Amino acid sequence: MGSMMTRIDRLRPGESDRWRRIRLRALQEDPYAFGTTYAEASQWDAARWEAQVVEFATFVAVLDGHDVGVARGASHHLSDMRELVSMWVDPAARRMGVAAQFIESVAAWAAAAGATLLVLDVVAGNAAAIALYRRAGFVSFDGEAMGERAPGEVRFVRTLATTRE
Repeated sequence: MGSMMTRIDRLRPGESDRWRRIRLRALQEDPYAFGTTYAEASQWDAARWEAQVVEFATFVAVLDGHDVGVARGASHHLSDMRELVSMWVDPAARRMGVAAQFIESVAAWAAAAGATLLVLDVVAGNAAAIALYRRAGFVSFDGEAMGERAPGEVRFVRTLATTRE
């Protein structure tokens, strides 16, 4: 495999340009998948992009020296839960295991933060993503206990192995 290996980087403060570039690409490529539009996000100033890198655990996939995807982990109003948000993989890098790597990266981050559950919302018609999440151990969750969902989205949850004793 050699040169086709995908590396997952966690962005640090000061690396918001990478987040901005990959997010704008995602919004152009798959606008239906996100609550923000390209037109909105392209107007944000540098401080807003930087604040997002500070607030969210932002993971970027790198293939042959190019950023080819992103996924983020977010805190949740319930302390034992974290959210997987904003996952996107460039069409040229799909079906190569990148999304599965992202899920495991965010799950590890969440478990290290003491979370016992990882939750995500996905557009109800996105069959490929739903199948991926099921393979990764997520189950559908129909209740409202974990907060609001956007219209047309379904919620999935995965139990995390705790890393704290």
